[in-house]
Amino acid sequence: MLFTRHFLCGLIVSISLTSLLAAEAPRLLDPRLQLEMIAEQPDIVTPIGIAFAPNGDLLVIESHTHHRQSDYQGPPKDRIRRFSDTNGDGKFDTWSTFYEGTEATMSLRTASDGSIYVATRMEVFRLRDTDGDLVADQRDEIARLETAERYPHDGLSGLAFGPDGLLYFGLGENLGKPYTITGSDGTKLAGEGEGGTIYHCQMDGSQLQRMATGVWNPFGMVFDPEGRLFMVDNDPDSRPPCRLLQIVPGGDYGYQFRYGRTGVHPLQAWNGELPGTLPMVAGTGEAPSGIVWYEGELWGTSWGDHRIETFRLGHNGAGVQATAQTIVQGDHNFRPVDFAIAPDGSLYFTDWVDRSYPVHGKGRIWRLSWKEQPAASASLPLSTAEQQAAKLRTSSPALDKLDAEDPFLRQAAVYGLSQQTERLQEIDLNANTTGSQRAGILEAMRWADERQYLIDRPEMLKQALNDPADEVRIFAMRWIADLKQTDYLPLLKERLKSHAPTTRELPVLLSAIAWLDSGSVGGGKDIVQQRLLVDIITDETQTPQLRTIALRLIEPRSEQLKSEQLRQMVDSSHPELAQQAMRTLYLRGGEFAEKVAADVALDRSRDATLRAWGIVGLSDHADQHQETLKQLAKDPSPVVRQEAERTLRTETIANPLPPQDTDSWLKQIQGTPDVAAGSRTFFSSKGGYCVRCHRFNGNGADIGPDLTFIGQRITKQRLLESILQPGNEIAPMYVPKIVLTDDGRVHVGYPITVAGINERRLFVDTNGQQFELDPSTIEEERDSEKSIMPEGFQQILSPTEMRDLIGFLLATPE
Repeated sequence: MLFTRHFLCGLIVSISLTSLLAAEAPRLLDPRLQLEMIAEQPDIVTPIGIAFAPNGDLLVIESHTHHRQSDYQGPPKDRIRRFSDTNGDGKFDTWSTFYEGTEATMSLRTASDGSIYVATRMEVFRLRDTDGDLVADQRDEIARLETAERYPHDGLSGLAFGPDGLLYFGLGENLGKPYTITGSDGTKLAGEGEGGTIYHCQMDGSQLQRMATGVWNPFGMVFDPEGRLFMVDNDPDSRPPCRLLQIVPGGDYGYQFRYGRTGVHPLQAWNGELPGTLPMVAGTGEAPSGIVWYEGELWGTSWGDHRIETFRLGHNGAGVQATAQTIVQGDHNFRPVDFAIAPDGSLYFTDWVDRSYPVHGKGRIWRLSWKEQPAASASLPLSTAEQQAAKLRTSSPALDKLDAEDPFLRQAAVYGLSQQTERLQEIDLNANTTGSQRAGILEAMRWADERQYLIDRPEMLKQALNDPADEVRIFAMRWIADLKQTDYLPLLKERLKSHAPTTRELPVLLSAIAWLDSGSVGGGKDIVQQRLLVDIITDETQTPQLRTIALRLIEPRSEQLKSEQLRQMVDSSHPELAQQAMRTLYLRGGEFAEKVAADVALDRSRDATLRAWGIVGLSDHADQHQETLKQLAKDPSPVVRQEAERTLRTETIANPLPPQDTDSWLKQIQGTPDVAAGSRTFFSSKGGYCVRCHRFNGNGADIGPDLTFIGQRITKQRLLESILQPGNEIAPMYVPKIVLTDDGRVHVGYPITVAGINERRLFVDTNGQQFELDPSTIEEERDSEKSIMPEGFQQILSPTEMRDLIGFLLATPE
């Protein structure tokens, strides 16, 4: 099943509207505010960035090129539209065009001198109206992106003006393609394969510098009154949640596109999981696009969750933390994007309206205002730790500052050290007493010049790979893998054979070896990684915990792992290893696996939970195991009986609640979930059978998003709605296709491969089964409005089973 996102809209309260389209009006959740729609299509369509001109006119980017389809009837290029009050009555009444001719236009901001800065996918430039006719007539290039990639919204965006007088902007992940950014003075910065990056330059585009890296797509950035820089980050496919980040000089936020889109690869981090990476301030709604500092708080848009949310900041050492609160909640036709604060203190924002990525001719602009002007709100003052961090970034810190437990304080020391190039060249990595210090020195060297230090000190990373501290080893592995330093591959393989890696080190080590050996991101299917995993799984001198992790990571049908080996591990005295061996046998399938499953399920001397997993192993062919299952349905163990009864069930649930009745469903699934039972529901073909399309904690398939961390990003209600009403909203990356072939047949499936010369197209249907089509036979292909995830789970799962499944998915594994 494919995971989709949906949020139900409530009734409208305290909203003044001029029109409602065909959708419900957004619901306002703060009684102090009022919401008014001030413009809509056809006057303004597919609006993105928004800003106020010096004279108080409203400037709006109107997109006509974003995923433009061949039958689109709008202007050929994007425009910046101007909304003016021509009669002085305090209301906008006249539209005109301030500037046009760009493509994939993303952001605009008004500078203090009145000039307008604009970011498109490929360039940042400055506009001026020098003759006062309300049309831009002067254009100055600030920065230019050179790359072969053209996806519309993973390039330049996120303009912000710093209190230091600098211009800040972001570059998205660019689908990992090589690129060069050139400033107005000819400064060039290049990259390839990393994630998104934050840059700054002088207001004229000179002195271009890299500030931070490891983000996804930095659509929105803003400074608070204390000089902190915040950014909202669109997320990759599977790693939740989307992020509100505090951007600091030299910060690495963990995401790199070279290791895939999911964000769950062992060489990626999303919340400071890897040494040298920084955590998020808070999770945000899906597809955050804009952010603004307004009335003492950060305000953000969530395109995918149809809402406006605020973030109240609090101190967290040298960083900050935030508490999110929804202010405006809309339905699926509410898609807020960007903010602008009006001269009168009200807040304007754009609304894309439709879930369609291609430009579609719809659009709205809204105004939030206060019924009574609130008392002035003070910004969060800098903490002592933040002030200390600021000093460390501009000084030559003592090495013991690298031992700080506060990640932002430690990172400040790393950045300060990275600016002391002469000192770095003289440091003896092995003369320092703590692993945190040695790791910090490596981090500083890498930020200063990641390639030059490998040339100047070729033995450095070899020593680091044998360091007694795993944080040093892990950072060295990341450095080696990121730069594709294949000379180190023999050392990594030797490390795996001669030393037992720690639990957090193993996935990093395996992934680094697989990446260097084959260029594959792994994911359990790479042949190199398979061989390495088998060596660990079958090595009885390794710890049961390590063998269990390796067993979760391996492809169940790997030819290098023998079924008899799994059978032997089912007899392990370590419960987790035995259960994982049972799960792997089930995912492998076949008569041998079912014979083992039956033997285990019937053996009353075994642990009841393991026996229940044996019953799951029979679920694919329950009709062939009726006598065994009927016997197990009378077993003394309630866990065994419960699983046997479910596997025997052939009829659908009688008179289930309607899938749209969320409130009644929530009442039905109240109570403490049985997480272990929920995990069996996730796997069993007589339960949710989610494992056929989704991965959880290493087990499963990669057709739909990885659900391992879904409990960190989603509420019980939203998860329930997504299971029961999968078609209400489909994540853009998982839209299925309707394909008509020349034999008159219609096929519906999610595309796994893209058409190419002499290739066959591979799809997966609603049953999780793959099918192939010859591209030459395809006469028509279009997006489906229905999810590939099957409907009707209310007829398959009882309320108790639904409660347990949701409990399992919300319980993020350690």
